[in-house]
Amino acid sequence: MTARLEQQETIAAETHICGRIIQSTGGLYRVEITASDEPQMVGTTVDCRAKGAFRHEKLTPLAGDKVLVRRSEKGEGFITEILPRKNSLIRPAVANVDTLVLVIASAHPDPDVYILDKLTAIAAFNGIDTVLAVNKCDLRSADELQKIYTSAGIPTFCLSANDPESSLAVLEELRRTVRGKTAFFSGASGVGKSSLLNALYPSLLQLETGEISRKIARGKHTTRVTTLFRVEENTYIGDTPGFSMVDVAGFNLLTLDGLLESFPDIAAYAHDCRYTDCTHLCEDGCKVVEAVKNGKIAPSRHESFVRLYKELKAIDPWKK
Repeated sequence: MTARLEQQETIAAETHICGRIIQSTGGLYRVEITASDEPQMVGTTVDCRAKGAFRHEKLTPLAGDKVLVRRSEKGEGFITEILPRKNSLIRPAVANVDTLVLVIASAHPDPDVYILDKLTAIAAFNGIDTVLAVNKCDLRSADELQKIYTSAGIPTFCLSANDPESSLAVLEELRRTVRGKTAFFSGASGVGKSSLLNALYPSLLQLETGEISRKIARGKHTTRVTTLFRVEENTYIGDTPGFSMVDVAGFNLLTLDGLLESFPDIAAYAHDCRYTDCTHLCEDGCKVVEAVKNGKIAPSRHESFVRLYKELKAIDPWKK
């Protein structure tokens, strides 16, 4: 009885605040306070646990979630409500993503366009804008890649992060593109993702990206820690190690029904095909196939579309 009375007194003293989860690790959450009855708390962080009822509701708080928090006089925080999400992904476990910045190298390592196209499709399917950053352009021209992805409606930035002075205008344009948004950077080991983050935000991210870089160098892509860094007002940057290796079908990040619209450059030609049930793979009378032959759609983009179509088609729906 005494314990219950103490609990009631603690609850009575609690303050409700609004915030955003900026770090998630194994059931512990760091929340940045965005609104509170106590103005001095705004901008500070509080470590929280989630209320037990989320497990019964099959809800898991994610980095990027906007939440309501209850904070006791002892400083303990509890997430009591997850506000409606714009989107969410299973891997990486994040929510409310505005932009996915895909970082590749023009050389060393050579770009894997299938993985690139897979990720742009995942982003489009989940309502996430995609930006392409091609690094190491001092080693090889990225003009062809820029042409392909700009034509596909994906803003493409070509730069050399190791020589930021040579790419000042491009870096500033990329900063403007993600300003005011929650943007996650994804790229394979060796493409210079950490160098790019340092070039973009040298004063705020140098320490953190060094840590990220060391994790990547050790191959630790299974870390359960997901962190958002506030680099400017209302601008959050996150890192997604291992995202490129994700099982698209297994994590339900993309469906066969949503595939076509996830390739807007291909979808633009698909509605005038001879047959209404055209798969846009190789049929006679297919306007997509015709556009590929005429150079209006990049062959690599269509090859990725075909490969993803077959991968998603092969899924046994009973195993989901």
